[in-house]
Amino acid sequence: MGTVTATIFVGTAHTFHGGIIPTHLILLTENDRPALILKSLDEKEEEKIIIPTLENAADDVFLMIAVYVLKKIKPNKEIDRKGTLYEVFTDKERLDLYKQVKKAIKDTDLKVVFNILSDGS
Repeated sequence: MGTVTATIFVGTAHTFHGGIIPTHLILLTENDRPALILKSLDEKEEEKIIIPTLENAADDVFLMIAVYVLKKIKPNKEIDRKGTLYEVFTDKERLDLYKQVKKAIKDTDLKVVFNILSDGS
C-alpha cells in the first residue's frame, strides 16, 4: 500500500449540527501510481479500488461515490481494479460520466469531507 495523502469521509449531514454522519471512507494512496480505496464503515461492503486520472481526481472521487455508495450511476464498463480510468474510458466517456454524476448527486443529502495532506495530488 502506498502513502495515504488524503482521506475523504462520505455520509450525510447531521440534522442539528454541522458535522457528518459518515458511512464510507475513501483513502487516496500514492507512490508508483495513485489509487482511491473505498471502505464501508459498517464493513458490510467489499472494499473497492480505482486508479484515478491525474487531472480529474476529485471528479473520480465523486464518480466512485455515485457508483458504489449512492448506486445512482452504472457505467457500461467495470471501474474497480481494471486499470486506470484512462484505460477504461475515452476522454469523452469520462466527461459524460462526470456530467451524469453531477446530476445524480445534486438532489441527495450527501456530505463529503476532504482532508488533503501536504505534497499529495
